Amino acid sequence: MTYKGVVKGNMVILEEGVCLPDGIKVAVTVEQVELMRAAEVTPAEIEERQAIVARMKEFGQRLAGRKVDLGGLILEGRKELENRA
Repeated sequence: MTYKGVVKGNMVILEEGVCLPDGIKVAVTVEQVELMRAAEVTPAEIEERQAIVARMKEFGQRLAGRKVDLGGLILEGRKELENRA
């Protein structure tokens, strides 16, 4: 027998109307329609991610030893975004 389903939270949710007894052994075949391989990440995307990490580290260093004012940080971030636009 063959049934279709979707994985949610590491559990296979079978299509409506399918009832299998608890404890029955099954074999799962994964359709490769939506799988993304690491090789599909472009060099430009890797560079962009590395730049984001660098900005996060820089931001963390600016906060080191400082009492954090969340409202001020939000305004500071907003000004940065406005300056980039």
